[in-house]
Amino acid sequence: MSDHEPDRVRSSGGLLRSSVLVAAGTGLSRVTGLLRIMAIAYALGTRVLADAYNLANTTPNVVYDLVLGGILAATLVPVIVDRNEHDDRSGVDALATVVTIALVAVTVLATAASPLIIRLYTLDLPAEEAQRQASLAVPLLVMFMPQVLFYGLTTLWTALLNARRSFAVPAFAPVLNNVVVIALFLALPRLAGGKPTLEQVRDDPGLLVLVGIGTTAGIVAMTLVLWPAMRRAGIRLRWNPDWRNPAVSTVARLSGWTLGYVAANQVVFFAVLTLANGTGEGAVSAYTYAWLFVQLPYGLFTVSIMTTFTPELATHASRGDLPAFRSRFAQGLRLGLLVILPAAAAYLVLATPIVGFLLQRGSFTEASTELTASALVWFAAGLPGFAVFLYTMRGFYAFRDTRTPFLLNLGENVLQVGLAVVLVRTFGLPGVISAFALAYSAAAVAALAVLARRAGPVGVDGLWAAVVRQGVAAAAMAAAMVAVIRVVTPGGSGEYVTQALVGGAAGGLTYLGVLALVRSDDLRALRALGARIGTRPDSTTMP
Repeated sequence: MSDHEPDRVRSSGGLLRSSVLVAAGTGLSRVTGLLRIMAIAYALGTRVLADAYNLANTTPNVVYDLVLGGILAATLVPVIVDRNEHDDRSGVDALATVVTIALVAVTVLATAASPLIIRLYTLDLPAEEAQRQASLAVPLLVMFMPQVLFYGLTTLWTALLNARRSFAVPAFAPVLNNVVVIALFLALPRLAGGKPTLEQVRDDPGLLVLVGIGTTAGIVAMTLVLWPAMRRAGIRLRWNPDWRNPAVSTVARLSGWTLGYVAANQVVFFAVLTLANGTGEGAVSAYTYAWLFVQLPYGLFTVSIMTTFTPELATHASRGDLPAFRSRFAQGLRLGLLVILPAAAAYLVLATPIVGFLLQRGSFTEASTELTASALVWFAAGLPGFAVFLYTMRGFYAFRDTRTPFLLNLGENVLQVGLAVVLVRTFGLPGVISAFALAYSAAAVAALAVLARRAGPVGVDGLWAAVVRQGVAAAAMAAAMVAVIRVVTPGGSGEYVTQALVGGAAGGLTYLGVLALVRSDDLRALRALGARIGTRPDSTTMP
């Protein structure tokens, strides 16, 4: 037994309770996020208007993630945890100040580059179609770009709260963003007098500002709600532009390889989205809607696990306690796959019923359903690999190792783009997304193997046996859903409802039944966790 074994045992329940709390907040966020998708699809469908909006609306998030967000996500929590342990308030203040200055600079530069960014997206379109799409996408992007600043502040303030083991408010904050956007798009058709067109939104200043500023207002609300939580947590930030502070230097040093990581991702993103945009009208929107569906189970559970386990992994790595690190890493991986595997199975089998049931109304037609469902199937095939790869990256970051994630990610990037360029010629949009699935699956296997060389064998605590049991249960789930949809003949929205609800229920019960039959430790752990949560009033913190 290691010197810190008692700490590990005592913190296990707290970690799981915090994971469930984050999952509850993230769950509500994802439910309202689904309603947001439904509202956008209802108002815009998969027409050229939707493509212009989705291209512009995706960009601030991507610019932030790929230029600065990856750096902050990889380094902030471990560095802030370390500064808190040394009671270094000035270091935290300097880090927060410098990050804020950098965010403002990136936001200004990205806003100025809006026309160029949209031009890159439309390289594969005929000149007339590219000009039409850009005529709306550019002014929208100018109004969307301030989101970069608020995404960054959200990440910074969330890291400060998570370092104090405060997870609740950051998990629930995105709900505000979703509510604002839902209200916006439910109102848009009425204000437009029917199904809005690209030209109508472009030429009507009121509609243009409503869509542009209204979308950004949701991000602002999501950010500002964190401020009272920081005050309650005792976080008092002071302006300290000390660029040479050790905390800032540490983040800068750790960010060297991460800059390469995000730069490579940026190239891949533009390449993939440009390829998708060139496959036909509505492809970008179908890609966006399908990706948001994939984000529901991933964001609901895997992100919750990563959020609550990252400080603990960083602590064990800092102490050099590799047995504790491996145990925590394996525990997080098992819990993540417990949800990701059945979610992937459900999307693979029920993609068309799910999309048709939830989205096919208003401007979203039968053709929109078919296009989006085909994208969802291929995203689902890559969901387990994607989730495992990103979770494994947190393991390297816990060791403050950013070089290895860069190299692994670069390999995934090269493989994905190479496959996409080849497959898009024959298969169109499904070819672009199948490249995602193949590349991330291969990268996940490689990442686990490399981490095992660094931290020792990660297959502890019966990890691989548990994953096999989960895989068998997911396969049985898929078989049950196939049987249900064969009974219910496709042919309209009514069948979509029946297939999605009955098929999903049958699959879910089968999955849980098989796990119970094989006496899954993870299923029992979740049941025990649910019983403990109700008796612990301090579930927001780790003991």
